[in-house]
Amino acid sequence: MQNHITSIDLLAETMMQSLQIYMKYARKMGLAENEYVVLYSVYHHQGCSQKDIVADWELPKQTVSFVCKQLVERGWLAFVPDPNDKRGKLMNLTADGLAVIAPIIEAQTAGERQSAVDFGEEKLAALVQDLIRLNKVLSKNLGVE
Repeated sequence: MQNHITSIDLLAETMMQSLQIYMKYARKMGLAENEYVVLYSVYHHQGCSQKDIVADWELPKQTVSFVCKQLVERGWLAFVPDPNDKRGKLMNLTADGLAVIAPIIEAQTAGERQSAVDFGEEKLAALVQDLIRLNKVLSKNLGVE
């Protein structure tokens, strides 16, 4: 087996490390990774569905359903009927849920803003655009568009 590390290999490792920074942050804040993902999503998209979270984060439906049920039992999340789908339910944070997640996300946002300044906002914007283009090309070439 060849032990040649390519730029794409390093990129994949670096992207996983970036994701792990957020997961470590979630744990540092006392949340399980999937709890954090659900709370983060609902915080930014009040009235989203479990299906939205599954699609956005590519998590298994069962995982999202289980986590949502736990958050409802904890009193942090509430389901409301979907006005566009009689069978559907949308999710909102309760006052307790908002009290838990808002300070965590506000601190995260402050750290992200400072990181953008430290890294260079123009460099960051260019990096994001390059990654978007690379993801399109990579998806096409791996046949997972």
